[in-house]
Amino acid sequence: MKKITILIAIFGLLITKVDAQSDIDALRFSQTPVLGSTARSLALGGASGALGADQSAVLSNPAGLGQYKTNVFNVSLGTNSLKNKSSYLSGSARTSNLFSPQFTGINLVFTDRRMRGGNPEKKGWVNTNFQLGYNKIASFDKNISYTGSNTQNSFTDYVANYVQGTSATDLDANDEQLSQGFYYFDNMFWYSYLIDSSSNRNYFANYDPANGPVSQSGKVITRGGMGEYNFAFAANFEHKVYFGGGLNITQVNYTETNTFSEIDNPLTIGNWRSFDFKRNLETKGYGVNGRLGVIFRPNNNIRIGGTLHTPTKLVLTDNYNDELYVVQDDGAVDDLSTIEKEFKYNITTPAKYGLQAAYIFGKQGLISAELESIDYSTMNLSSTDELFEASNDNIANKYRSTLNLKVGGEYVINSFRLRGGFASIGNPLAEDSEYSRKIISGGFGMHEQNWAFDFGMSRDMTNDVYVPYSIAGMPSNGVNNKLTNTRLMITLTTKF
Repeated sequence: MKKITILIAIFGLLITKVDAQSDIDALRFSQTPVLGSTARSLALGGASGALGADQSAVLSNPAGLGQYKTNVFNVSLGTNSLKNKSSYLSGSARTSNLFSPQFTGINLVFTDRRMRGGNPEKKGWVNTNFQLGYNKIASFDKNISYTGSNTQNSFTDYVANYVQGTSATDLDANDEQLSQGFYYFDNMFWYSYLIDSSSNRNYFANYDPANGPVSQSGKVITRGGMGEYNFAFAANFEHKVYFGGGLNITQVNYTETNTFSEIDNPLTIGNWRSFDFKRNLETKGYGVNGRLGVIFRPNNNIRIGGTLHTPTKLVLTDNYNDELYVVQDDGAVDDLSTIEKEFKYNITTPAKYGLQAAYIFGKQGLISAELESIDYSTMNLSSTDELFEASNDNIANKYRSTLNLKVGGEYVINSFRLRGGFASIGNPLAEDSEYSRKIISGGFGMHEQNWAFDFGMSRDMTNDVYVPYSIAGMPSNGVNNKLTNTRLMITLTTKF
C-alpha cells in the first residue's frame, strides 16, 4: 500500500488513525441513507418497504412496485441543513453550518395490467410493472471545525512515530522532489525540520513540550454523494403476493479537504513557529448491486415483506496530494506539496437483509415498521496489485452486525395525509463507542386521482468522536461532535 496516511473525518463514527484505502473508506460507502428518496418515505421514517406504491420501494423492497395499477412519474427535490458543534481539548466549542440543495430522485413506472372483457383480471398474474429512475442514496456534504490547546503531544510526535525505523536517506528530498513535489508527506516534515533525528532511524518531534502547550486547530470539509440508476421489475399475483427485483448502477463522487494547524509555544525558540498541513482527496467510481423482494398480503389489512440487498462491488479511483506551509522562528517560510497520486481499488459493501410489516386501517391510515440487518465485518477492500490483508483483518475485528429499526404511521382525511416516523441506526463498531444516531420525521400529502403532492422532513441527531491523529503509547484526543441534520423534501407525482 502507498506510504501515505489520510486522516478522514467521518461523522457518525469513532475514528482513529487510518491508512489510505482503509476500513474507513469501506464504511463510508457502505452506510447509505435509510429513509428513502421520496417525501412520503422520508416522513414515515423510511418504513415504507411493505406499503408499496411508492418509488422509494426500489431502494428498500422492489416488490412494492407491483402495487401500482397505472403508469406513474415522479420527481423529488430537497434540501439539507447541517449544524455541527465540535469541542476539542479545552478549547471553546465551534459551530459549523452548511446548507445544500439536493436533487433526490426521478422515476418512471410502467404498468402492464391484464384485462378480460374490459375489466381488470383478478386471477393469476394480474399486472407486471417496470421501473426506470435515478435516486440519490448518500450525501457527503459535511463540515467540522475545532480548536484547542494540547499539553500532551503534537502532530509532529505522530509523524516522528510514523517514520521510526526509516532511513534518513529515504526521507531526504532529491532534486526531482524539490522541483516537482515531494513523494510523501513525511518527506516534507523532515525537510522543514518539524521532525529531527536523534540517531540513525530514530526520530523525535522538533519542539519542547516542557515550555508549554501547542495550539491546535483543524477543519474538515467533505462534499459529494452517491446516486443509483435503478432498473426494476415487479409482478402482482392476484393482489396477494408481490415479487420484485432490481439492478442498480451506483455512481460515487467524494471530495475531502482536511487541514490541521499548530502554533508552537513562543517560549520554544530556534525551531518552527507554526504550520498548516492540508490533505486533499478526491474519490470517483461506480458500482453494481441487485435487490430482491417479496410482499405477502393475506388480507386487506396486513402486509408482510422481506428483502435481500446484494453486496455492492465498487470500482474506485483516488486522486490525492498533501500540502505543508511552515513558518520558522526566524521568519523563513516553507511552502511545500507532494506530487499528485492516483490509486485504483475495489470495495465490496455488506449485504443487507430486511423484514417489513404494515397494518392498514381501511381508508383511515396505517402503521408500518422495518428491521434491517447489516454485517459490516464483511466489508472488503481489494485491488489488482494490493491484497489489503491488514485492512480486511481490521474490518473483521473492528466491525459487527447491527440492526436499523424504522417505524412510521399515516392518518388519512379524505385526500389529505398526515405522517410521522422514527428511525434508530445501529452502531457498526464492535467495541462500545460514543456513537449514537436517531432520526425523527414527519410530513403531509395531498393525493388526488391523477396527481399527488407530498412534503416530508426529518431531524437526524448524531453524536460521535473524531480523532485527528493517534500515537501508540500516548493518549488520543478526540473532537466531540454533535451533528444535527434537517432534511426537507417535496415529491410531485402524476399518473398517466
